Amino acid sequence: MTEISIDPSKTKIAVQVTSQSLHALGFEITVFASDGNIVIEQFNGSTASNKSFVQTLKKKPSEYRGNYIKGIFTVISPDGTDYLYSIIFSIFEDDILVNPNMNLTGTTTKGEKTSIANYHIN
Repeated sequence: MTEISIDPSKTKIAVQVTSQSLHALGFEITVFASDGNIVIEQFNGSTASNKSFVQTLKKKPSEYRGNYIKGIFTVISPDGTDYLYSIIFSIFEDDILVNPNMNLTGTTTKGEKTSIANYHIN
């Protein structure tokens, strides 16, 4: 799990998913309460090769302190195995990157391959 610190004085927080490969990418992003069980927000989507998807969260950044953001990413490769893929999972506050971002890389398998990444917000 990756720890990130946010500035509670900022006005918005957003999640960005970027595919840096030639494969279709499906994803589900879930924001959990500090207990890790209660779902606060959830959205899903897809993005094509070398494209980004950005979702602004509903609350002020200060309201997410102590919460978790989980990303489940599915790379779809109907053509076969052993192709490289890269997914960048990032958090932004007022359009400024909150470091670190997560870079999920690997090789495809025939069909679908799933990766999971988690942030804890301080």
